[in-house]
Amino acid sequence: MTQGAGVRPRGAGRAALHETALRLFARDGVEGTSLQAIADDMGVTKAAVYYHYRSKDELVLGVLAPLFASLDGVLDRAAAHRSRPARLDEFVTGMVNLIVDNHSRFSVLVGDPYVARLMESHHDLVGWWNRIVDEILGPQADPLTQTALLVFLSGMTAPLSTPSEAAPDRETQRAHLLECGRRILAIRRRTA
Repeated sequence: MTQGAGVRPRGAGRAALHETALRLFARDGVEGTSLQAIADDMGVTKAAVYYHYRSKDELVLGVLAPLFASLDGVLDRAAAHRSRPARLDEFVTGMVNLIVDNHSRFSVLVGDPYVARLMESHHDLVGWWNRIVDEILGPQADPLTQTALLVFLSGMTAPLSTPSEAAPDRETQRAHLLECGRRILAIRRRTA
């Protein structure tokens, strides 16, 4: 059965909810944004927001869900390479692409204290890091390489806080972040 004119496709309400929440999170912070404020901004009742999520925590996790799925994909693609330099380069490339292509989500959510508390209780960040060490760096991962990777991962979100008028375009930012990651981790570019 086809949908008639004016009928929104399934999932459109949730997508609109995510976009509105992100915009308000950027303006007021996650802590300062209530579900009522999101409903008011969308021109719907709070019950309409509750139709999709039972709490603000669930909404924030719903907004983050695509990023976590993408992170797992980045890890899977990187782990498929045989050599450590190829795994590292694939991982750095995937993370840079993820950050640059999801700039608005990361810029709103990285560093927000509400999100940090939520992640501690709802996402296995230690397990994610252990997977990186085990599958990307390998069993002989030295502490210096682990530290370099942490420096890169934490530092690559810093350009997201640059005022938009001073920030380079996306492709320039992507190229700069890739080069920085490769330098920090001493990765030689793959040929082929």
